[in-house]
Amino acid sequence: MKKTIMLALAAAALFAVADEEEEYISPVTGQPVPKDGKFTVEQIKARDERVMKKTGGFLQVAAKGPLAMFVDAREKSLLTVDEVARLYRLGTKLDATVVKEPRGETSPLAFARAKMESDKPLMVVMVVDGGEDMPALSVFPEERIGLVNADRLKGGKDPTAKEMRVSKEMWRAMGFIGGVGFSAQDNDIMQPYYTLDEIDANRFPFIQPMNMAKMQKMWNRFGVSKERRVPYRVACQQGWAPAPTNDYQKAVWEEVHAVPSDPMKIEFDPKKGR
Repeated sequence: MKKTIMLALAAAALFAVADEEEEYISPVTGQPVPKDGKFTVEQIKARDERVMKKTGGFLQVAAKGPLAMFVDAREKSLLTVDEVARLYRLGTKLDATVVKEPRGETSPLAFARAKMESDKPLMVVMVVDGGEDMPALSVFPEERIGLVNADRLKGGKDPTAKEMRVSKEMWRAMGFIGGVGFSAQDNDIMQPYYTLDEIDANRFPFIQPMNMAKMQKMWNRFGVSKERRVPYRVACQQGWAPAPTNDYQKAVWEEVHAVPSDPMKIEFDPKKGR
């Protein structure tokens, strides 16, 4: 009986090793090949071999651009601003900083302007605050400043939804600053809202991918570039590729940087002086 159990365990281990060997991570897509896919692993490997020889593989270029600052200026700060900043980082691949600092006697706009000036370079400053003398949402696109009044977002049919409304209004402010404007699509956070119930009815508490892409395109003027995958050959042609690290990259590097065997000859023309 013991011998039978040992044989069964050994067989199971062999099957597990076989399964591990079958898993193939494509160097082109960076993803494992599905076992029940349209093509076999051998076909995928052959395709990847052709792509790697032609391109040298791909370089992952990180997104870059100025910081966005999210400020919770309320006397008692909450995690809402942290969560919006987290989703902003995930959606844009750009960095963002969270500041929790009461504004004191300074007006909300002056407070935001001071942050924009003292923490350069900043692309957006978003301040969550309270008070009865300002609307629920104030946006100053030319200054890249958004102000959310949490006090004006209290109440409604669901009093517990205040912080979700704060999150939605923060995203709306970023959209307006980013040049998105009002959207005609249902359940888009960039629709015009006039009541708390209308804000609550929206099921998406963040900006939609299409609007995010439009916003990032406008942000190019501030030095923002999106995360992207670039063929190693293109990087070599543009002159910024790192030194090759494998045979595929080495072959592409040598091909791109090779001296032409039959270079073009230009003879001096005395009539033209060149």
